[in-house]
Amino acid sequence: MWTPGNGDSFETMDYSKSVVTIMPSVEMLVCFSHDMMRAKKACLLYAEKIDFKEMMQLRLAEKTDQRHMYITTVDSTSFHELKQDQSLNVTFAGFMDNVVRMLKDCQLGKLELHLASRDPNGSDFQLQFVEIRSFKNLIHLCLPCRSAPLNTVLYYINIMLDASYKKCFLLEQSVQQAQLELNSQQAHMDRVGAENKKLRETLAENTHRLEEKHAAELLQMQEKVAKVNEQRSNELERNRRSISSIQTQLEKAIADRSDTQIALEQADKRNKALSDELSSCKSRMCSLKEQNDKLHAETISAKKHERKLEYKIEDLKQHTVELQEHIQQGNKEKANIAAELEAEKKILHTKRQALEIASEEIAKANQIILKQNQEILGHKKTIGWRTEVALQQEKAIKEKETLLSLRENEIRQARKTIKELREEIPQQLQSMRQFANTLEKKYSKQILTLKERLSST
Repeated sequence: MWTPGNGDSFETMDYSKSVVTIMPSVEMLVCFSHDMMRAKKACLLYAEKIDFKEMMQLRLAEKTDQRHMYITTVDSTSFHELKQDQSLNVTFAGFMDNVVRMLKDCQLGKLELHLASRDPNGSDFQLQFVEIRSFKNLIHLCLPCRSAPLNTVLYYINIMLDASYKKCFLLEQSVQQAQLELNSQQAHMDRVGAENKKLRETLAENTHRLEEKHAAELLQMQEKVAKVNEQRSNELERNRRSISSIQTQLEKAIADRSDTQIALEQADKRNKALSDELSSCKSRMCSLKEQNDKLHAETISAKKHERKLEYKIEDLKQHTVELQEHIQQGNKEKANIAAELEAEKKILHTKRQALEIASEEIAKANQIILKQNQEILGHKKTIGWRTEVALQQEKAIKEKETLLSLRENEIRQARKTIKELREEIPQQLQSMRQFANTLEKKYSKQILTLKERLSST
């Protein structure tokens, strides 16, 4: 995003709507040259433009220390100067396309990005797109570049803080979603347990009914078989008696031979019918045995399915225990971060009191200066300007305090922190400490200068 009030006439723009990113932010190596010294550093590159104006901005920030920031701004007037100085043959849109193409070549290693110092103080630089050749390096394009002021750096640090707040909010949403998933899994486990219980009950009822039914059928078949065996034994006994009587009467009654043969044939037929009935009974017994084996196999498979469900329930319980341990660890880390933020808040409160004392002294100095002559009118204007700066800084501190309070509320509501928070929050605390130290140095210098001027007057 473009920074307001940085000397590039962006004070009255709606930055969130007008600024367009022409290339995603990338990390690349930049060759720094200053006082015959060269060094390659890893930098983060941001390329942006304004959609309704011919204006483009490139921003380089060192990866290790983002306080070192370098800005290149090209508008229509500076583009015409570059066009005349470097003999460019494209329009502003073609110029932006070629800059994006050269940046991609730098990312691929075809070109190198050099930042050469033009000022011994190190505030003005020249951004060069260099092609490395065996005979002589070829510079395709040179763009003026300057070191970013403190308010610009603080602005982009605030943007990083806003991004971290958004990440915290997204993490909170992910924690809530994980909690909902956990609740749904618990409900699913309850449903599976209830279904398993119902299946067990129905299986027990079915097995009981089938056992009773098969027992009754077996009893009936046993009774039938016993009756048939009894009938057969009786008939066999009768046949034996008839045969013995016939054998005793064979010698006496040859005329009755035909009758006895007919009786024997009838007995044989009856025996065949009984043997057929016995075979059918045996086949029925085999079919009942097969049905019993099938039911036994079904009961074994149902028991196996029940064991699988029990193993699944145990795995889900272990997963819930692990999730609870992760949540407890996140709560501990949240408490540690809250304690650190409370300490930082106390430090800022003490510095704010010091600023209030300084503002009271400045107000007294203003009352004394109002009574002075017209000769010290210039001093009065400078002191009034410094009081305005102090009030602006005090407003900035109040905004920081409100941001800190919002951050505390968000941290209290968060139930789980991820490894990204562990890496980002210490960097944010360090940047806030550096900002507080810079404010302390500024106000201490201003108070000393005011005291010296008051003593001199």
